[in-house]
Amino acid sequence: MVIDKSRIVEEIREKLRKVMDPEIGVNLVDGGFIRSIEVDDEGNVRIGLMLTTPYCPITYVLIASVEEAAKTVKGVKNVNVEIVGFGIPPELERIMEEKYREMLVALEEEKET
Repeated sequence: MVIDKSRIVEEIREKLRKVMDPEIGVNLVDGGFIRSIEVDDEGNVRIGLMLTTPYCPITYVLIASVEEAAKTVKGVKNVNVEIVGFGIPPELERIMEEKYREMLVALEEEKET
């Protein structure tokens, strides 16, 4: 049986868009926390997950949520989530900058009224 790896990767990415970081309020894909998704010929999946800090209190919750979401994709046999680094992903920085700008605009509009 031939596995369509690119389809599996895209479906996993879409499923992971529903997994939110509850502390930050963004999904793990758009926030840049999912750094890689790899699928081998047997349907084994390796997902690289970045965390903001090595002391993240919800590490195991995030890992379990990522595994659970990925396992729902047809063709996935096993899922291995690996922590690949710590810090603020560039994608999250952009999101936060946009939210900050929106807040500044709202404050300025509030001052004018």
